Amino acid sequence: IGMFFQDGLTGSAWGDWSNYVDSPLRAFENELGAQAPLGFWDPLGISKDGDKYSFMRRRSVEIKHGRVCMLATMGYITPEVTGKFPGFLSPGSGLKFADVPNGLAAIGKVPAAGWFQIFSWM
Repeated sequence: IGMFFQDGLTGSAWGDWSNYVDSPLRAFENELGAQAPLGFWDPLGISKDGDKYSFMRRRSVEIKHGRVCMLATMGYITPEVTGKFPGFLSPGSGLKFADVPNGLAAIGKVPAAGWFQIFSWM
């Protein structure tokens, strides 16, 4: 009932959207991904300054993070589906690739020298 009293009979809290033509919120109204009825949806107000460079940077960073997440998901699923490498991960410890579980459980199984080798290649 509160929205009814904010803008008369329309029930809209913001009034007519066409009145806000100079608003920075309209700066990205025609960008890819803006869809009716919401238009450009920014609930946290991150893009309210209307800075095009910051908007494009955030968009590209979001795409990069999404790609890394997809690769991480495939890295988690693939060994379960296709199997693991044959042979030993650490011949001195007698640890085979098949003995190492997926995910965070692998942290405790990999020897310290193995972690050193992994981080030295990064």
